[in-house]
Amino acid sequence: MPANDAETAIRKMDRDFSAAATAGNLDGMMAIYADDAVLMPPNFPAFRGRDAVRQFWGGFLGAGKIDATVEADRVIQSGDLAVELGHYNLKITPKGGGAPIEDNGKFTLTWQRRGGQWKGIYDIFNSDRPLPR
Repeated sequence: MPANDAETAIRKMDRDFSAAATAGNLDGMMAIYADDAVLMPPNFPAFRGRDAVRQFWGGFLGAGKIDATVEADRVIQSGDLAVELGHYNLKITPKGGGAPIEDNGKFTLTWQRRGGQWKGIYDIFNSDRPLPR
């Protein structure tokens, strides 16, 4: 595996994650995460470990029809570690009807090469939208 392989692999996983979220495919979304991953979404405590991360994303998918795009703005690699800085666009059409919920924001995801594959280990994201008043 090339020493500087992170960017290509991570950009592909971003596309795969986006497609999985849009398809409601929880297993596809979870494919990027290591077993000991930590997910730090806004307004929640950290979700530690694969089962907890799965629980969060399962609840997310349960909110309605998802249209999501996750994209890297920059990937910095050093050996078996890489850091991705990126942005997301999100639209959730609630299951029970009502106006779609739209969001856009930024994230940073730390990746580690394990067993020849890049896996997400620390994932944090937050919205660019102002808080409601």
